[in-house]
Amino acid sequence: MKQSILDIGHFERKVIYFVQKNYQLFFFIIITILALLMRNNLRYFQSGDYVYSLKPWTDYLEAHGGFLGLKSLESNYNMPYLYILAFITYLPSSTLAKIKLVSIIFDFITAFLVMIIVKKLIKPSKSSLIPYLAYAITLFIPTLVLNGTVWGQCDIIYTCFILLSIYFFLEKKYVGTFIAYGIALAFKLQAIFVLPVYIFMYFKEKKFSILNFLWIPIVDFILYIPAWILGKPLAEIFDPYLMQIGQYKSLVLNYSNLYSLLPDNYDFFATAGLFLSVSMLIMFYSLLIKNNTKIDEKNYITIFLITIMLCVYFLPSMHERYMFAADVISVIYLFLYPNRIFVPFTIWFINFNAYLPAIYGFGPIFDFKIMSILYLGLLVFLIWDLMRNMINKPESALIRKKLSYQ
Repeated sequence: MKQSILDIGHFERKVIYFVQKNYQLFFFIIITILALLMRNNLRYFQSGDYVYSLKPWTDYLEAHGGFLGLKSLESNYNMPYLYILAFITYLPSSTLAKIKLVSIIFDFITAFLVMIIVKKLIKPSKSSLIPYLAYAITLFIPTLVLNGTVWGQCDIIYTCFILLSIYFFLEKKYVGTFIAYGIALAFKLQAIFVLPVYIFMYFKEKKFSILNFLWIPIVDFILYIPAWILGKPLAEIFDPYLMQIGQYKSLVLNYSNLYSLLPDNYDFFATAGLFLSVSMLIMFYSLLIKNNTKIDEKNYITIFLITIMLCVYFLPSMHERYMFAADVISVIYLFLYPNRIFVPFTIWFINFNAYLPAIYGFGPIFDFKIMSILYLGLLVFLIWDLMRNMINKPESALIRKKLSYQ
């Protein structure tokens, strides 16, 4: 029987078979291309932070010999990021493109880390698309796209190293855990929000020496040596930490937390708020320590998430970008607890609601007071749900959950 021109041919069958056999790779490539195209389309926006801080700093470094300009540059950003700004002065292209390219590169590295962490925790079948979906969702979180590609900010860098630290912890490579965390802290002081988790790990797990914590200041010191060699006084090297602590004299800046519900009286509430924050962390970790139930790796992801949320909700002088690491960690949470899908989406919406006025002067969509109450409700739920899961986790439920990812 003569074959019609419309019948599928041998070559087409081979192509279809190849695509079906390698559909994970094709999915990964297509998502990567789409994420790149979207970022390329959005990267032309110039934020106030870029115009008044990032570009002048980079222009100053370029005019004063790149790395040599670090000695006299006045900036409230930590030295590791200023090294990056100095490095890009030697590269072609516009300052805007180079600054945003740095954040975009870390977007993809972070998404890859999320993918391999999800793969390790849920242990899907080899043919599962679940880890690749985690990669895709990470790349399209609204605040992640806005933070680096639009705003030109670099919160993705410290978050990337926090994710790397979590991965090393899951692999029981504790030296790597603390080195990666030390790098995160060297880039941004906000990485200190997760320090209580590592302290808790030490007491709860009893699997690594307290000496591992020394890697944190050692890494920071090593990263600051180049600036010191170039002539930057040590006091000025560490100034950004102090500037970030006391820079803002408002209880909350463009965000939805406890202080959205209070008068903006910094002198009256700030110190009390600091004591309240520490007290909330102590109470939360006391509940965990008192509970003799073994904490599994999945619980630690929730603990990371709750700890960041507690800090940002109760500490004074927080603003919209300080919850950034929670945006990314919530992707992992989503795949560990798919029946809690409202948790990450609520976190993303709360933060997205705050980004709009900060970047575009538009909004917020919902009043910060309303979002503050929503945030508090979500935080209470997460703590209650964590404690409930730790106290009562039937084996049959775990088996069903694992099978659902096969």
